[in-house]
Amino acid sequence: MTPPRPNHPHTSPDHPGFRPLTLAFITQLVFFIVEVVGGILTNSLALLADAGHMLSDVGALGLSLLALRMTQRPPTPQKTYGYHRLEILVALFNGLALWAMAAYIFYEAYGRLFQPPRISGLPLMIIAGLGLVVNLYGVIILYPARDQNLNLRSAFLHLLADSWGSVAAILAGAAILFKGWYWFDPLAGGIIGVLIIIGSWQLLREATTILMEATPGHIDPDQVQSALGDHPGVAEVHDLHIWTIASGIYSLSVHVVVADKQDRDCLVKELDDLLQHRFGLTHNTIQTEGPDFLNPRFCPLIPQGQADSADVKGKEPQQ
Repeated sequence: MTPPRPNHPHTSPDHPGFRPLTLAFITQLVFFIVEVVGGILTNSLALLADAGHMLSDVGALGLSLLALRMTQRPPTPQKTYGYHRLEILVALFNGLALWAMAAYIFYEAYGRLFQPPRISGLPLMIIAGLGLVVNLYGVIILYPARDQNLNLRSAFLHLLADSWGSVAAILAGAAILFKGWYWFDPLAGGIIGVLIIIGSWQLLREATTILMEATPGHIDPDQVQSALGDHPGVAEVHDLHIWTIASGIYSLSVHVVVADKQDRDCLVKELDDLLQHRFGLTHNTIQTEGPDFLNPRFCPLIPQGQADSADVKGKEPQQ
């Protein structure tokens, strides 16, 4: 019996990025509520729009935390890949919800641009300034962990982009306080709506790409096939598939025709090591086929004489 392959460890609750990610998530969630309340009290669309943009960060950070947690749940007979795809489904839902929110912001901004309501500029500046501090805090604590995986890097970029949203809200408050330009508030809201679409576009694109089981963007399948085919023990490579299970978790399956007198176990081990070290692919299924595999009459488990008699026996006389 072939011994089971060892489990592939991914991450754990004590992952170096888990604590800063949790702190960033909590601070963003708390201040999202503060901005919603402040936007309602000050009647500021820019502040409400910035709260919507901050919601995208809360969603991104929450998805990252979910990914770090759910990878610890073991696979089941019904869910052989575990719960990794839940992250992708939530990301898709979150991205679509953000687009709906951006559409509402554009609708409100268009109406307010021609009849701007009176807005308290100073409270707007104060709340937006506090939001900028919260965003920069998240940027700073996630900066050391930003390159550890895709989730942490996307969370870092979300917070960095949201910092610009807070700057736009501060400018709107200053324009109202010092110039009385109430129209600047819906203009800033529209700009933040654009930032929401830009920030969520990559999220939707990646989620859709993963659900379509496309080849990861950083991996060239031609290079993978060429690297496998260049091995001296491989005569042919076909049926190569590379896809993403979840962020940072990739799978590969391939059929290789083995050259004569080649130890198949050693070949599979060498090809698996090549895929891991050169392309970062750790979940690999490599099926070996002998040189005679393309002959449909050949079966290594049945002697040729029995195979011939089975063919004859299987033919029914025509009536």
